[in-house]
Amino acid sequence: MPITAVLMIAIFVAVFFLVVGTHRFIIRRRLYMQEEARSRLSPVTSGQSQAVLVRDEEPASQFAFLNRVLSGTELAPKLASSLRQAGVNMTPGVFFLAMVVSALVGMLVGSYLGPLGTVGGGVLGIVVARGWLHWRQHRRIAQFDEQLPGAIDMLVSALKTGYSFHVATNFLGQELGPPLGPEFARIYEEQRLGIDPGTALLGMQDRIGSVDIKMFVTALLIQRKTGGNLSEVLTNTADVMRERLTIRGQLETLTAEAKWSGRLLALLPVLVFFGLSWVAPQFMNTLKETSVGRMMLAVAAGGVVTGYFVMMKIAKVDF
Repeated sequence: MPITAVLMIAIFVAVFFLVVGTHRFIIRRRLYMQEEARSRLSPVTSGQSQAVLVRDEEPASQFAFLNRVLSGTELAPKLASSLRQAGVNMTPGVFFLAMVVSALVGMLVGSYLGPLGTVGGGVLGIVVARGWLHWRQHRRIAQFDEQLPGAIDMLVSALKTGYSFHVATNFLGQELGPPLGPEFARIYEEQRLGIDPGTALLGMQDRIGSVDIKMFVTALLIQRKTGGNLSEVLTNTADVMRERLTIRGQLETLTAEAKWSGRLLALLPVLVFFGLSWVAPQFMNTLKETSVGRMMLAVAAGGVVTGYFVMMKIAKVDF
């Protein structure tokens, strides 16, 4: 890779982070006050009509030009939902800029392989940024799923000792650690400020996006409408969640071989390429120095990446 391209990448990334960091430093107090007010008072839209305590008009970006671009599209709310579920303290506009930077870096690196490599590098840069966000979402959801059965047991114990559901959520918010504890604390604050418990629960479900959380919220909402023994309903729900965790662990064990095989098969061509470049560089000159060879390298890189994602998709089991 030419030294000029490396310098261009370094300068571009440095200037980008300098501009973003300076802007956030200037408006840091306003951002902090907005986040505090929104985290305590903002309601979540549901099918029921509820009184709005604070109207949520959070812009898609703190940059005016980018806010105008994203406000009229469906990309901003989707990115906002994904960032919220991933627990990333970032606006959709900032993440969009991060995707653009990642794509530009990929294009600069891929330009060494010719026009096809430039296009492939840009696509790969976007895929890497979205893949990182997707990984953060799954990791955070897994943390919620691990905490939830124990939290439900604590909630059942609190209800059996005479606490109301409203007070029990405050107890869970104080006793549980993140990420689940702050969510129950937020439910308590929203109920204290007059928001219906059903709306508060649906808001938690929307912020987390976990299947187990949906089961928990659905059980509570059904019990609120039909009545019955809430402690028994929650105990059965917690048992189902523990069985799901057990089955998930067994599936991870059964699919581990296929996943590692996919990783090794995707890594093998890369190791062979760099190994031959180091041991016998004259054999790789045709690929590196001719336009046809560079195009072949770009096609091969695209095939390796595509094959990796296909094998990971095959090895993934949803239930």
